[in-house]
Formats: sequence, C-alpha cells, structure tokens
Amino acid sequence: MGIPTSVLRAAGMAATVASLGACGYVSSQLPIVPTAPTVVPDRGSSWMSPDAAKVKRLLYISDAQSYDVYLYSLPSLELKGRLTGFNRPEGECSDAAGDVWITDTQAREILRYRHGGRKIQATLFDPLGFPVGCAIDRKTGDLAVTDLFNTSGPGGVLIYRNASGTPRAYTNPGQYYYYFASYDDTSDLYASGKSATGRYGLSMLAPRGRSMVSVLIKGPRIFVPGTVQWTGSSLLLGDQRCGFKKTSCLYEAVVSKRSVRIIRRVPLNGSCDVVQVAFEKGRFAGGDDWRCGPGHSSADIWAYPRGGAPVRVRNDIQVPIGATISNRPNL
Repeated sequence: MGIPTSVLRAAGMAATVASLGACGYVSSQLPIVPTAPTVVPDRGSSWMSPDAAKVKRLLYISDAQSYDVYLYSLPSLELKGRLTGFNRPEGECSDAAGDVWITDTQAREILRYRHGGRKIQATLFDPLGFPVGCAIDRKTGDLAVTDLFNTSGPGGVLIYRNASGTPRAYTNPGQYYYYFASYDDTSDLYASGKSATGRYGLSMLAPRGRSMVSVLIKGPRIFVPGTVQWTGSSLLLGDQRCGFKKTSCLYEAVVSKRSVRIIRRVPLNGSCDVVQVAFEKGRFAGGDDWRCGPGHSSADIWAYPRGGAPVRVRNDIQVPIGATISNRPNL
C-alpha cells in the first residue's frame, strides 16, 4: 500500500490523510493521519436489499472516495447493499459466524456488523493509533487490528481477546508501518507493512508470543504492502506495485518457522491497484483502483490459483481499499 499524500492543515499542523492505495506512489512518501476531527462526506442511511441476510456469501468492499462499504453477492456480484456514515473505512475481516468487522481509520474505531445487516452491533475503540486492517482467529475468536502507525510514532498490532474489551499491543522493532494481517491454522498472526525507510516487511506473532518478530521472505521482492491471507496451506502476500510497475499481483508462499518461501506469482492481468483481496476456495475477490490509469475502478473476482484476468467485473465503486467475504454457515 503506497500512500498518496495530499497535505492538509488540521489543528495548526501539517497532516495527510491515510490512504492505503498505491496510486501516485512514491517510495519516500509516508502518511500522517490528522488527529483533529474530520468532516464526514455523508450521514445518509445505509441501504440493504431485503434478501441480503439470506445470501450465503457476501463480498464487502470499502470505498475511500465515497466513505461507504458496498456489499455484493458471490459469485454474481449483484449489489446487495451499502453501509454509510464512516470517517474512512479501510480494511475488513469476517468471523466464523459471518459477522464483519470494518476498520474506520480516522474515527479510530473497529465496527461489527451482522451478515447482510446495516446496524452496528459492536464498536471497539483503538486507544493507540489508526486502524487499517484486521483479522479474526477462528480458533479463539480473538480480533487482531493493525495500526498503520500510532499517535506517538510506530504502529503495531492490537489483540482484542474474544473481540472485546481493552486490547493488548504488540510491535516489532524492525517494522514501523502495519497494513493487513491474517491468522493461520495454528493461530500464528502475520502482518504486512514497512520499515521506517519504506522497505516491505512481514511480522509474525506466535500464540503465546510477547512481541512480533520479522519474517524472512525468500523469493521476489515485494514493493508495496497489500493483502495477507491464509489459504489453509499457504500465505497469499499482495504487492500493489508488482515488480515496481503500475500493476498488482499476489505471491503464494509456504511457511517454515520464521521464514516464508514464495513458490508462485499469481498475476492480476490488467489490474492497476488492488489493495486487499478476500480469499475463499477456488477464488479471491476485491477491488481494483484505477486512479493511476485510464480505466474504471471495479469490484472483481479472480480464479485461484490461476489469477490472470478477472472472471467477473462490476464498475460501480470509486476507490476500493479493503475486502472480506462473509460466509453464513447455516445458509
């Protein structure tokens, strides 16, 4: 996630809005999130199709332009709803029951919605920084939240036990910025990000670990942090600037203790900037931000592990950032 920086003045200080997309990416650009209150683009009511809660699989994509979150049925990509009223929705994750958590970065909140629901069911406050990503441990129910950075300096990861209460903070001295995260089947947590100099990094937190540690990546260089997703047997690591070009890709990596070995590049043909994708067996889905090209932003579905051109596209989103798939187990 490279960060385009448009300088603002807030509370008498220079500040830039945290945006995780890589359009206009310059390697030396790093974000500062304003701590002063911001104007929310809309306070309109959320809209939801009457049958949204009965759709077994829903794709949620956040839009940093409209400040809304869009819901699509899978695999048809039929629009099923829109959640409004955020200060800046970015990363998302879903739990075993199909509930969806959305990070509202500038509000410093993490919000929970029921599958296909439009009312907030729970709100967690981030006491340290600016949340941009999240992950659920399906074994314990713990919620991990990644802070891009904190109000006083480097970011980190907050763990909310049972997705509630006051979090515990974890950091890696070698990583300054934290983007997206995922748990594996043994409750190890992996988080992508950057060092203070802007170099890609991947950190891991063991189930009983006291701090995060750096993970050695064996294989091609990743330039701009993006997706971290566990497939059940491997990690998917996203690069918004694959080969430092104006296109995105995913890398499939096998995990061995404190290292990962990239075994395959998953191309996203024709993409411009894919920030976060959500994975399920046989496919993955997310948004493609076309501010860095002549095309139109879209919600896309790709076949896995083939990748390539999307198998389905819908063009009614502006600046897609986060993505998650909500799967209702009882439907």
